[in-house]
Amino acid sequence: MVKYYIIIGSRLKCERRNFVIKYYIVIGIIYMIPYMIMIGISCLKDKLETDRNFYGKDIDPKEIKLINVSYEKLKIERKKFEKCTEMGQIKYIYTQNFGDEQLILSEEEYNKYFPDMFVDTAIAYFIIYKFAYDSPKGMLEAETKLIKPTMEKKYEEDDVKEVKGLIYESCKNKLFADLYRSESYYNGRTITHRVYINTKKREGTITGKSKIKPGRYDWMFSDSSWYPEEAKKRNRFLSFCTYLNPNKRNSIFLPYFTIGILGIIINWMFNLIIK
Repeated sequence: MVKYYIIIGSRLKCERRNFVIKYYIVIGIIYMIPYMIMIGISCLKDKLETDRNFYGKDIDPKEIKLINVSYEKLKIERKKFEKCTEMGQIKYIYTQNFGDEQLILSEEEYNKYFPDMFVDTAIAYFIIYKFAYDSPKGMLEAETKLIKPTMEKKYEEDDVKEVKGLIYESCKNKLFADLYRSESYYNGRTITHRVYINTKKREGTITGKSKIKPGRYDWMFSDSSWYPEEAKKRNRFLSFCTYLNPNKRNSIFLPYFTIGILGIIINWMFNLIIK
């Protein structure tokens, strides 16, 4: 009789263990389903996602508009000019460097700004240009500053044309999104939000962003925060799955992964108890 109870108890214990194992297998499968869906969504990215990049090559230089010109003051000192003669003409060269540019005044200009020995300083200006470009696909804002100062508050139309061409040349090989960072490498392409100008004559910044409206499935992908988003009703379960992507902004990958590890540890400890 004792042997009979031992056998029965052993069978019950074995069945209980098998039930627990099956239970945890089912839980594990359910746990992995969102992961598998997230991986599937990522694999379908090229087929489902809209190309919302604003391509610099689509910019029309003629549509780049000058929207503002301002002048940054620079105090210059008489004592920092050097007098020299070139081709029989007297010139005054400012000794402070402006990159590869020099502030050079003719004798007439020098006497205009420093009419006598009592005038020690004068005001020069750095010209700052602001440009804007707007199209259905995207927009740009650009600000450039001439490295070489000028003695008068005026700008040349040739400079404006030159800067427009420089903006286009700086952007024609770029892809613009609406990034929270200056540049990001994604899907084999460099997508940017900001381009820097740094030439011998000018320095500045171009900021661009896409205006292309998102497609039906664009919200599911990790780069959705790089572009304008529209508030639409979304499938909650699919939304949960997409946030398991570790590359997505506000991803829940880490806490969800931690829950899985804790489940494995608890399962292991429970199996030790019931053995």
